[in-house]
Amino acid sequence: MRRPVLAFDFDNTLTAGDVLDEIVEKFSPNEDWKTWEREWVEGRLPARECLRLQVENLRVTREKMFAHLDSVPVDPAFPAILRWARARQVEVLIVSDSFLPLIQRILLANSVEGVPVFANGLELSGDRMKPSFPFHDPAFPRSANAKAKHLAPYAGNTVIFAGDGRSDLDAALAADIVFAKDSLAQDLATRGVSFHAFTTLAPMLEFLQSLEQDFPRLRKAS
Repeated sequence: MRRPVLAFDFDNTLTAGDVLDEIVEKFSPNEDWKTWEREWVEGRLPARECLRLQVENLRVTREKMFAHLDSVPVDPAFPAILRWARARQVEVLIVSDSFLPLIQRILLANSVEGVPVFANGLELSGDRMKPSFPFHDPAFPRSANAKAKHLAPYAGNTVIFAGDGRSDLDAALAADIVFAKDSLAQDLATRGVSFHAFTTLAPMLEFLQSLEQDFPRLRKAS
């Protein structure tokens, strides 16, 4: 095995539920978001347009938003995975269709530092939000952030990816080893693509620890 690189989706992968979906449901002044979500799932609305409509429709202040985010835990296994990776000089990155300020706030609240995050942009002013999509690529319509492109620089590594949803499919197909749940697992199974099923990230931690038996160079230096 080539040296691994670990890549993670964020919502419902590093967190127990989809935080962005919860925010949209909690702080939308109407139910228009449901129509846009349905059109995206059915393939009639690109991910970027769905997210733009949903986010611009929100009405919530930065303070109220961050107070909500401060109570969101990350998967208990993730800090241990980070310690494992850092002790072995294995790179870790987050690739998400959520928004950078939201992810950074949750990571900060959970004392997680130093992990590169590739996500959509967001400006907050008063009770309004303006999204931006610096990593959008029309070739990847399932995601507003072309997650697979963030994995391309690691072609010489063994890319291990964990994700859960429709926007993760392109990244999963670009990875060498995949941990999947929910709709991502269903999509991969339909395509006949092998993956490791997970509910929490504990199985991924166990998998990484097992690599040390076959690849001594991944053992922590004494």
